[in-house]
Amino acid sequence: MNKFKNILLLYKNSTYASYFLSDKRRMAQLAGLLNNQDIKRFRRTHENHFWTLSYVEAVLKDRKVRFKKICRGTSIDYSKFDLIITVGGDGTFLEAARYLKDQVIWGVNSDPSWSVGRFCSGNPRNFEKMLDDVLAGKVKIKHFNRLSLIFDDGTQPMNVLNDVLICHQNPGALSRYNLTVGRVREEHKSSGVWVSTAAGSTGGIYSAGGRPLPQESKLFEYRPRELYRGRGVRYHLTGKVLKASQKISLLSLMREGVVFVVGSHVCLPFSFGASIHIKKSSYPLKVLL
Repeated sequence: MNKFKNILLLYKNSTYASYFLSDKRRMAQLAGLLNNQDIKRFRRTHENHFWTLSYVEAVLKDRKVRFKKICRGTSIDYSKFDLIITVGGDGTFLEAARYLKDQVIWGVNSDPSWSVGRFCSGNPRNFEKMLDDVLAGKVKIKHFNRLSLIFDDGTQPMNVLNDVLICHQNPGALSRYNLTVGRVREEHKSSGVWVSTAAGSTGGIYSAGGRPLPQESKLFEYRPRELYRGRGVRYHLTGKVLKASQKISLLSLMREGVVFVVGSHVCLPFSFGASIHIKKSSYPLKVLL
């Protein structure tokens, strides 16, 4: 029996729609900069995406499933829904995931030939079969562990599925902060520091030298980027996989520091004297697979 009564269908707008179809003048300018193959690729992914969206809607209506369709980027009260179906790629999935607490999320990759969809178990080929399993109560729900971000300035705590990057707002500037892990505290000069869940461990932190972790692991990790190696400077906190019971803290020594949450989705100020504490969240994300 279907236990999901309030369903949100969240979709993204395509790059082609945003940059070509919305402004004819801009379209003419871009057409002069891009070759025909580039433009065709953008149009093809646009068509694939909206075909998938229409198909998902048609299947839901055919199964008499009631849902509300909303475009990503608008103000949404996610608490009204118990199942969120995202149509797009990981970006759309992560956009919804940061607002959820106890709800279930299901990612549908609208164009597997182009869109990155590590968190998307659905696609145009299997959506109908998976939906029937959902309605019959035969689906498997996995729990992906998240990070809990706690700020000392009154900013609302948040749960993060993927990763966090703490650095200077200017990517060319030096990031300075005090980092505390367990009983060890030291001052860093670097290009910033990554903190990642297991689910996000194959992203930015991996490129910075981190270690990939099993997707459902309760472990998390941190990794400073490009630590300053001046004369006599020695660091102990150079990156490590942490247990679920551990936490890390950072104190900003930057006038214009920032905290990037899940890529560029959220950018929070982290000015001189501000502190952030990061640990395993008590609310794992429920993902339909």
